Parts: sequence; C-alpha cells; structure tokens
Amino acid sequence: MKRIAAAILCAALIMGAAHKPAHKPAAKHVGKPVLPIALMLNGSKLAVNRPPVFYKYHLLVPVRRVLSALGLAFDKDGRYVRTYAGAKTITIVIGSTHALVDDQPVELDAAPVEIKNVLYAPLRFFTEALDAQAVFNRQTNSVEIISTLLGRTGNGITAADGGTQEMGTVTAIDLDSAPPTLTLTYSVSVRTLQIRRDVSVIVQDVNTGTSNPGDLEQVHEGDYAQIRLDKRGQIKQIVDAYGTRAGNVAAVGAGQLVLDDGHVIAPTRSTTISLNGSNAGIEEIAVGDHVMVRYNIDSSEPREIIATRKSSGSPPPSTGVAISNISVSPTQPLRQGGTLYVTMRGTPGGLAGYDIGPYVRNLSLAESSAGVYSGSYVIPRGVNFSDAPVFGRLNVHGADAPQAESETTVSVATEPPGIIDFAPDSGTTVNNTRPSIYATFSSGTVPVNPSSARLEVNGRDLTSSAMRTARFIHYTPGIDYPNGPMRVTVSVSDAAGNVATKSWTFFIKR
Repeated sequence: MKRIAAAILCAALIMGAAHKPAHKPAAKHVGKPVLPIALMLNGSKLAVNRPPVFYKYHLLVPVRRVLSALGLAFDKDGRYVRTYAGAKTITIVIGSTHALVDDQPVELDAAPVEIKNVLYAPLRFFTEALDAQAVFNRQTNSVEIISTLLGRTGNGITAADGGTQEMGTVTAIDLDSAPPTLTLTYSVSVRTLQIRRDVSVIVQDVNTGTSNPGDLEQVHEGDYAQIRLDKRGQIKQIVDAYGTRAGNVAAVGAGQLVLDDGHVIAPTRSTTISLNGSNAGIEEIAVGDHVMVRYNIDSSEPREIIATRKSSGSPPPSTGVAISNISVSPTQPLRQGGTLYVTMRGTPGGLAGYDIGPYVRNLSLAESSAGVYSGSYVIPRGVNFSDAPVFGRLNVHGADAPQAESETTVSVATEPPGIIDFAPDSGTTVNNTRPSIYATFSSGTVPVNPSSARLEVNGRDLTSSAMRTARFIHYTPGIDYPNGPMRVTVSVSDAAGNVATKSWTFFIKR
C-alpha cells in the first residue's frame, strides 16, 4: 500500500510540474499565501535566497548558507560535498541517505537534493554530522539550529536584529536578588546579567520540538540560554533550551545507565539524581526504573535525572506516607481550553501537588475526600508537549511520600497541523481535464487524524473518492472537468481536535 501511495504521489508531483507554465497568469488567489520558513542560527535570523522547504514529506535546509554562517568550508566535487569541523571530515553525497564522518556512515532520513541549483539536506544532517541541535518550530514557522561551532573561540556575544545576543550555559540564577540575576558561561567568558521579572521567556525542548512561553522559574542551571538585548542593552527575551531523553533503564554499571533505546547516560558530579522524589545516587537506580534525563545541548552533559519506580502501594516504614496511584483524564490529547483532571490517592491529611513532565510544574491538588487528592489544569495557548507523565508529590505532617508517576501520559497541542504542500499550485493553469489534486500534512506534538481529512472541489465534497493517510489526501477525478476555475478546500485535524484548512484556486484550459 505504501508503494502504491508513493507511486501515486510521485505521479501527482510529475503531473503538477508538467502543467506549470513558464509564467503564471494573473489569477485570483483563495486563502492566505504560504509564508516562507525562516532559518535561525543560534537565535539570529539568517538571510537566505532559498528558505527551508518541505520536499516529499521531509523538511530540508539549504546546506551552503548554514555552513557559511558557521565559518565552515563547502567543497563540492560532482555529487560529493565535503566540509571540515575541527579534525572531522564530513561528506554528504547528493542522492544518498548516508553521510560520512571520518569515513564512518551516518544515516539520514532523506537524501540531500539540489533544488534550483541550491543543495538541501535534512535536519538530521545538522544534528548527527555537525553535532548541532535543530528543530522545526511550528509556532514561529522557523527552523532553529543551535551550534556551538559558531564563534566557539569568542565570548558568545553576537550582533542580532539591531541589538546583541549573548549565549552560553546557565551556571547560576538568583531569583531572590533585586532584580534577579543570571550567569552565563561561554568558553572562558563568564557574565552575570540583571533580569527584569517581566522579561519574555521561551522554554524549548530541542528533542521534542516544543517551544513554550515560560517564566524565570523555569530557567535551570545547566540549560543553554540565548539572551536577546536591544540596542540600548535592555534584555528583550530569554530563550532557554535543553534536551530531554526518556525511557526505561535496561542496564546499570560503571556509573552509567543504558536506556532501552540504547542511549548511554553518563552522569557527572554536576548531575542531580532523584528517585521517587528523593535525592539518590547512580547506584540506587535499578533496571526497570523509568527515567527522564535533562541535558545541556552544548556539552551533552546530563544535568538532571528523574527516576521513578512503581510503588507497591504500601507505606515505607521510615515515614508511613505513600502515594498508591495517580490517574488522569481524559486520556486523549488535549488542545487549548481543554481541561486535564488529575486524581491522586495516598495517605490522607496531607499537602499534595504534581508536575506534568518537565513542562508544567508546581500544580496543586486538594484533598476532596480522605486520601483522595484532586486537581485540574486548563490548557493555555502556546503549550505543546507529547507523552509527558504526571509526577505526584505528597507531604503529611512534614513527611514526604516517595514521588509517584502516572501510568498514563499526557499530550497537549495548541497549534493545528500543517498543510505544507499542495498541487496544482494556486493560480496555475493546467491542460489536463482530470488533474490530480493533493495536499500533504505535517503533525505537531500529536499525530494527524487521517479520517478527519476532507476535500471539496468547486463546493462538492469528494472526500469519499479520495485516498487519505496521516501524510496526505489525494484525488484523481473520474470525470472530465470543463475549462475554468477549480476551487479546492482541504481540511484536516490532529488527535487533539485542532483543525487546519487550506483553500486555493487553479485553472483548467484545453
């Protein structure tokens, strides 16, 4: 089935390309134009003649522009392009899904391709071969690349948007001082900055691709921060970036953890470790424990390991306080305005609270009946995350229960899915009376619901005649259409119920 769908889409792409005239005629456009995807490098916008593009379901980024901004070479010899990062030689091959780093293969999720004489490569090239962090931020419609290769010998201060940008690892944050202060360390440069309480804070998890509004309390020591200042030196925004990994412990030994996906976690002296809410050492973590790891995206150093072990439900003899279970509802993904309900059962007469993964913290629970603690969280705009467990806390008369974790995870999406490509193009004239019509989708933090896809042509619902998947909707007419405009509307929603709609018009002329 996948091969058939791919063949159909391929044919649609070829037909769409064949029907494009050399010069588009003036035509009425329906719907908003598709905005180009911005390219950000370490927080600064790069000027590009050709922006990042979605090509055959993959997000591709112009290679030469990024390498040039990083001060790296771009040596092209036929299908081979080489660059050099320190002592490493990195080679990509146009048309191949394998790059080479010092002759060691690195698999890419899409082959580099030349589009209008510009070489593009998938985001994985930058993350795997160049050791950068790269995400597509749907909220800002931008590709954000964070690379420590840029200006590594400098002091971490660059010009940006008429002002300056300071970047580095957060090595100290003092929220009690007036005003609060934040200390950044970049290479050998250490700077302490005064922060206004009302400054804009963006918190990014580069692994899940989430980018959410936050506050100073969510900026952690060990995170990698970009602080943007205006021309007067006033701080406009803090972007706090970190990486996360989650999984069950498959092996423990030699001061390291191996997760069930094969990742090795090697904590350092700066890594804080907790087990069920209590401070712990690496030797206390056992096979089968679930861990969430927060690490520095510059050094890849793990800064925080949160481990949970399922409770038997019986209170430990030292405190007599325990959490027996945590339940959440609803279990399906939530969108803006939706409400998450949390119920925790444990020792009665205590003070209780919970966190939703590393994304939302310090929410309270009230004891609705003896030993039953309840609370709710209304999803605000701009919050997006996937498969986050709920961590519960309980304190009874000064004694803490071991932290517990919900068996059900929570997913939130407040942005609709994307309709990223469609054909025939808006305003295009085609000479085929049975033109293939399609649109492709991209999901955010929750998947697209394929059964929600709808297609209308000239006001007629043709959904039942279209092929629908989580990636695309495709329709080939069974009748000849007359000359004139073809008005198309496509809509699709994600698992949280966010709806995206795209309308456009093309023309048939034989």
